[in-house]
Amino acid sequence: MNRLMAAALAIALALPLTGCARGGEEAPVVPEVVIDFLVTFGGPVRDAFYYYIALDADNDFGEDGPVAVAAGPNWGNGWGTGSFTHYVEYHQGRYELFRAQLEPELVTAGGGIIGVGGTPDSTDAGVHDITVDALDLGAATVTGAGAVAAVANDGFQAAGTLALEANAAGETVAGSVTWTPAASGGRALTAAEQAQVDALNAGGVALAADSLDALGLTLTLAAGPDRSGAQSIEIAPTTAQVTDRFTPEGIGAVRTAQAQLPANNNAALAAGPIPGMTIRTGDLVVGGTARIRLLPDAVGQSLGFPYESTLPQGGRSLRVTLDLTQLGADIDDISINFIATTELIFDPTVVNPDQNTYDALGRRGNDHFPVVTDQFQTVRNGDVLGREQADDDTLEGPWSDEDKASVDIVDWSVSVRRLR
Repeated sequence: MNRLMAAALAIALALPLTGCARGGEEAPVVPEVVIDFLVTFGGPVRDAFYYYIALDADNDFGEDGPVAVAAGPNWGNGWGTGSFTHYVEYHQGRYELFRAQLEPELVTAGGGIIGVGGTPDSTDAGVHDITVDALDLGAATVTGAGAVAAVANDGFQAAGTLALEANAAGETVAGSVTWTPAASGGRALTAAEQAQVDALNAGGVALAADSLDALGLTLTLAAGPDRSGAQSIEIAPTTAQVTDRFTPEGIGAVRTAQAQLPANNNAALAAGPIPGMTIRTGDLVVGGTARIRLLPDAVGQSLGFPYESTLPQGGRSLRVTLDLTQLGADIDDISINFIATTELIFDPTVVNPDQNTYDALGRRGNDHFPVVTDQFQTVRNGDVLGREQADDDTLEGPWSDEDKASVDIVDWSVSVRRLR
């Protein structure tokens, strides 16, 4: 190896390891706006520990934001809760950006709510108590000419089509009475409902106002000497007016909202009390209440690497740069918290905060601060919150003083700047 090559190699080894610009080496993409994060700890960063930059890009200018998980039983992801849309994780020598996701749990069934699933659009962890206030029964519409002039829905919550055929005397034709549930809001008939339909389907049964009363339907019969014909009774979906009382995890005020919830639902909700997720329902019960808990999923959706980053290499600081567009479009402001912990705890029997060694902004880890993205600025420790200092109250647990120092946040800064 000649001296020129040796010198070049020495320079390369001396440079700090950083992430590459987004887009790859051949055609790097230079973002318009970036956000720089610098956080410093009381001791060297330990690759075995967990370090997070938690970001809430929901444009509410700090009305809510990320907070640290102090204790169980509701650990969620084991480190952070509150409201956050994204986070950067540093662990085992690797930075990675994630979109946060909430995992729903039906704590208590009630009111006809029987299950939950999917991923909600909400970014707020906490408990939803959903109470059914009133029902809007689906309208019943008759098509075709025959024995039935009209139908009133007095209590049937299943959407679908009831087909029937009558003879001239207004008696059912054998094999003609069938129920087909709708794909949206439909269900199979109950045993009592099916028994009444089966009796009509046997044929020769004179239709009367109460012929479908087991289904909650009242018939108005057609006049005339000839009432023969095939008809369909269409039942529209039933919805309920509900009250959603949301209690956030961590800090924040209880919020109450009104919404609609469909009966006999098995699909993800485009609207309603918790859009995006599936709230499975049967027939809804006025006055009943269900409790649904939303907690951060253990692993969010990976968005790849930050735009740039610097490995600590035995030092006490983490440095990360994000392209603002990595957090989505039309981001006006971001609420930020730095959270570090020696381990991720998921054991629901660990309910004492003193068994958890972690640190975040504020004495209890509940402080977060907003930064607007259209002003190019640097916000430093002490500018918007009380100054973050060493030896916070959260640094308890069965760890050495050296370990605690490695997750003890002692300084930080955030910069918003334009690159082009």
